Amino acid sequence: MRSRLFWKLFGLQLLAAAVLLGSALLVVRAYTAYNFSMYMESVERTRLHELAERIAQRYVVSHDLAQAADSLRPQGPLPEQAIDAPDDRAPPRPGQRPRHRPPPLTVRDTGGIVVSGNTHPEPPQGSIEVPIEANGHRIGTLSQPRVQGPPPFDQQRFAAQQLRSLAVIGACAMGLAALFASLITAFILRPIRRLSDGVAALARREFSTRLDPLGDDELSRLATDFNRLAAALARYDERQRQWLADIAHELRTPLATLRAELEARLDGVRPIDAAALRSLHQETLRLGRLVDDLHLLSLAESGGLVLHTAPTPLVPLLESCVERYRERFHAQGFRLLTDIGHDAPVLTLDIQRFEQVLANLLDNILRHAEPPGPVTLALRTSQWECCISLSDGGPGVPDAALPRLFDRLFRTDAARSRSNGGSGLGLAICRSIIVAHGGHIAARRDGRGLTFDIRLPRDTP
Repeated sequence: MRSRLFWKLFGLQLLAAAVLLGSALLVVRAYTAYNFSMYMESVERTRLHELAERIAQRYVVSHDLAQAADSLRPQGPLPEQAIDAPDDRAPPRPGQRPRHRPPPLTVRDTGGIVVSGNTHPEPPQGSIEVPIEANGHRIGTLSQPRVQGPPPFDQQRFAAQQLRSLAVIGACAMGLAALFASLITAFILRPIRRLSDGVAALARREFSTRLDPLGDDELSRLATDFNRLAAALARYDERQRQWLADIAHELRTPLATLRAELEARLDGVRPIDAAALRSLHQETLRLGRLVDDLHLLSLAESGGLVLHTAPTPLVPLLESCVERYRERFHAQGFRLLTDIGHDAPVLTLDIQRFEQVLANLLDNILRHAEPPGPVTLALRTSQWECCISLSDGGPGVPDAALPRLFDRLFRTDAARSRSNGGSGLGLAICRSIIVAHGGHIAARRDGRGLTFDIRLPRDTP
């Protein structure tokens, strides 16, 4: 069964073809009728010239214009067309085709006085006039009223034939238009149906569905965009599945530890003392931090993270954060350096959230970098943005892991593990907070080490 869209497109194309074809046939009919009228008038004018020559020949003999004109008929003056037989004026017998009675002729002298033929005033439709010349001089005028009223039978028959021909041409043309409209509509709807089937497949979570772009038109580009969307949905679905699996695993580990510790105490295997309570308390804190990080990350990614921003001098904020971590870095053998420069930009920041970003990055370096470093915090400014770079001395991460460093719960085997105490959410939280500030954060290899670049827009004056 054809779809509604097929019949709509088919009907619109057929209607457009009918309007264009009808307009063209009307123009052709009118133009043909006009040309035929011009042809008939030309024929009449030629015949009048012949009659005028015959009148002129008789005038040369009689030197009387009226007599020369009347002599063309066997009886009386020239009320009608010359050389018409008497039976031409007789009424037609039953079943006989009516003969065309030509309009009456009029002969005038050079002064415009009627000397023979029709003496009625000139009709409104005008007349066809030809001069009568003898011996190189004009001796009068022969005129005939233009045809008015119903056209002659031959002309009616020609018009009927023309109408039948145009009707046949129109019917054939509409048939061809219907055929081409059907083919064009089917050609247009084919990729649309493929796209509709693809969307239905995506709705069934069949994210491996792909469309083959045919050509380079808008529908082909739409198929390409559909493939990009399907690939993005596939990646998102994979991340969500991995996300749920990782969350379950991350929550299962402290819960299993708590359950084992509590069951051991309840069964009397282990005594309930201060050390046991501290262990249970640590597992509870770890579980609480994980839940807090998950809540913060969900708020940031859903747009529900509320920022309490204020104009903040950036340099004092960076120096304060570095000083809080300097002793911890020195205790682990790192050299903590700063390269802030002399510019003093003021940015609109949520101080608490931005300090959380710096703390997460510095904690990440403490867990995964190798001393002595160095660890460098640098600031570069331009007219439109500020770039904060935090780099370490290694061992870094594989190049293949760089695009996924900010994914939720992502870890690399060589540089990041649960035994180091990280939940795998710190960098994801950093990205969400920086994006909420309108900035961008990325990681790159820098020699043996790893560098985090934070770009924040400057306040425009």
